[in-house]
Amino acid sequence: MTKTLNPLHFEDLEPHRFEDLVRQITYDFREWSLLEPTGRLGSDEGYDARGFEIVRDYSDLGERDEGEENDVEELHEQERLWQIQCKREKSISASKITRYIDEMIPKKNVVPYGVIFAAPTDFSKKTRDAFRGQLREKGVKEFYLWGKADLEDMLYQPKNDYLLYAYFGISLQIQRRSQKSKLRGILAMKRKAIKHLGPIDHDSFKEVLIRDIDDEHYPHSGRVPHFKEHPAWKKYFFVGHEHDGIQILIRRFFAYRDVDYEPDGVPKLKAWDFTDKTTMKPKDSWNDDPKEEDNHYRVYSFWDKLDETKKAHFEVVGLIKYENVVEIDPEGDIYARCPHVYVRRVNEKGFCEAHASYKLAASNRWGQDMFLPEDAENVRVKIFPDKFPDPKPANDNPQFEAKVEGKETKNNKPKQ
Repeated sequence: MTKTLNPLHFEDLEPHRFEDLVRQITYDFREWSLLEPTGRLGSDEGYDARGFEIVRDYSDLGERDEGEENDVEELHEQERLWQIQCKREKSISASKITRYIDEMIPKKNVVPYGVIFAAPTDFSKKTRDAFRGQLREKGVKEFYLWGKADLEDMLYQPKNDYLLYAYFGISLQIQRRSQKSKLRGILAMKRKAIKHLGPIDHDSFKEVLIRDIDDEHYPHSGRVPHFKEHPAWKKYFFVGHEHDGIQILIRRFFAYRDVDYEPDGVPKLKAWDFTDKTTMKPKDSWNDDPKEEDNHYRVYSFWDKLDETKKAHFEVVGLIKYENVVEIDPEGDIYARCPHVYVRRVNEKGFCEAHASYKLAASNRWGQDMFLPEDAENVRVKIFPDKFPDPKPANDNPQFEAKVEGKETKNNKPKQ
């Protein structure tokens, strides 16, 4: 939920605005009786601001008898002079800062008690050493060199958030409130998804209709340009929750897989294949192709004759983040009697994030689901034909028998 802030652009500030910023940062640096913007007045005499620090002396207050209050009128107050110089420069060398200090404190002038020199640059060690040495030589008691990092650190303090916003349009306090509000919304939507779609610790195959929140044509698909390529609504199976959103089944292909199991019970993929000639999905009158039904039966008939221990489904699972779910209507309507999930579309091609997960799901009690490993293409073999024949019994199809047994025929060599 956090975001890294980019460097502050001090160079975008006009020189007098930079002086104002530094002076306002120093308001609570000391207790001042007066803080003057001498640079603004046009008579800076080598410095841009002058401050008079209040110093209270308690040393002259004598002891009082028990119960007798100190006389505050006897407390002595003094003032210490501070000079503040600002240079909105990207680079300041040791020789240049020495010259600036000589301009701030000429020999004939009164030596101030303290000096602050500020510039939006990264001072080198040599420059810092020259700064300290020159001021000590002149008799200055306290001195501070504020570079870019120092200024940013001070501006990011909560007490200076108003300055950060006034000069750079950034407010960490507003951002934190915004983050808190955003998190509340995400958690509220997560609870609603759990209530209406399914619990977080169970897989599910619940039919849902995903709808684009910006669409105004539902249920008339003919009014949506290129609806088939970029549907404004589509049925999917909700299959579960991720830590940051709901998962929907984008594709579910008939597949084959052969696995070994490691000593710890983790499956290792030996061989696999799938066909994209058909996919299993909810009935969807807006998006279904009537020609797919016959092909689906052909593919299923072929797949159904595979060894039961090697039957699988190749699943492509998409993620819709909770933050992009606007609302869930659990009742649906007369056109789709299932929950309607209204979402903000995050890309032109679909409703999900750009990435998807790929899984070989076991279709029987002999195996467990596994995500497709990175080297999956190295162990993919040719099991499914490019064209599926009319369904026939397994013992009438020697080509099929050879594939199931892992044998090679003239036209059935494993893919290299």
